[in-house]
Amino acid sequence: MGSWSWETREEKSGQGLALRCGRTALKAWAAIHALGIVSGDAMADITMRAEDDHAVLFARKRVRAALADAADDSELFAALRSTDLGQVSVVEVNLTTPGTCMRNGKAHRVEKLFVISAEEWASGAGTVTLDTYSDACMSHDLRGHRQPEIQKENAPRLKAALTAITRMVAVEVVASDFTSYGIPTKDGFEDLPDEDPDILDSWYMAEVPRRTEWLQSFLPPNSPRFAAETDAPVSFVEVARGGRTVGYLWAAEDGVAAGFEPRTPAGDEALDAGQDWLMRLSEAKQRGLAPAQALHELASWPGSTRSGTVVPGTQQEASSLEDLQDLSGRE
Repeated sequence: MGSWSWETREEKSGQGLALRCGRTALKAWAAIHALGIVSGDAMADITMRAEDDHAVLFARKRVRAALADAADDSELFAALRSTDLGQVSVVEVNLTTPGTCMRNGKAHRVEKLFVISAEEWASGAGTVTLDTYSDACMSHDLRGHRQPEIQKENAPRLKAALTAITRMVAVEVVASDFTSYGIPTKDGFEDLPDEDPDILDSWYMAEVPRRTEWLQSFLPPNSPRFAAETDAPVSFVEVARGGRTVGYLWAAEDGVAAGFEPRTPAGDEALDAGQDWLMRLSEAKQRGLAPAQALHELASWPGSTRSGTVVPGTQQEASSLEDLQDLSGRE
């Protein structure tokens, strides 16, 4: 939804580059954690690049991170030490942090509320970046509807997070440019007018097509697949992983379309599950099953720890695929 950054400078350049980067990311996380906005463990993506051509020398995804990870024997810092740093000039650590948004006085957990990024150069220069993935702090939700009460509950929380990191790094915050979803400012988001066409399009014209295209990119080239769009009503079932709903498997009444809608608040787990369910739908298509038949068959598939399983007794009808997509984006 929006991004904010802080430029930093370390006098002791070169030495302990990877560890310095990891500790910077953890300090920014701790600053927000102290406000009660984020909670639980984070997942870290680590990238190290070469000095000459910036080629990737080391990359590791989804390393579990906790606030206690300043300890030298933690999983995060073991990963940061796992390559020869002699040729490394840039290290980047991205922390995906779960947290809560407030909706009518109730806290709703979001698995990817923020991504906190720390980037450090051997020269001593560095950047801290905060990205938010929730529309709760904005004047309008992603469907273009005004949400003054929800904004009132959450905008001060985002402002507090930005202030906390600014104090930590002792550098002025810089807001990113206008995005497809809103206009970041140094304190949060600028209010958007009701008639703004971009905000009215941001969910159905930007977010849903983006995630659908991304999920389908994991299917083998030329693999059979059902149509991804329909104007017909759809039947759908909930898919859960570890007791938490990660998405909705659906089939259209037109006999042509079927797919998987990831539940946005479930974060990367929903996208992981979606890859597996789309592969299963592709296999069903190849065997000549209609969408309704595929949905019925997959409702009995035991699934895996990655895909999750269909929750028994959850089959429902939606008047349109857009209604289901709207449900998938709610916290």
